[in-house]
Amino acid sequence: MTVATPIQCPRCAGAMLAESDAHGTFSTCLACGYVYESRVISVFELEQEQAVEEGRQRRRQPSHGKLRL
Repeated sequence: MTVATPIQCPRCAGAMLAESDAHGTFSTCLACGYVYESRVISVFELEQEQAVEEGRQRRRQPSHGKLRL
């Protein structure tokens, strides 16, 4: 279920900027930084997403702290 994003911030009455990314649409207040998410995911969906992320490994480890002589 998607709900329209607010135009005015519920916290400080500032202007909200509507944006979207891979996870869905959201609005961010330009004055205070408040974020309003249009679609809130369920606990089950969140646990599924975290389980997928835990199974992944980096392709290459970072080279921080290694000396290259």
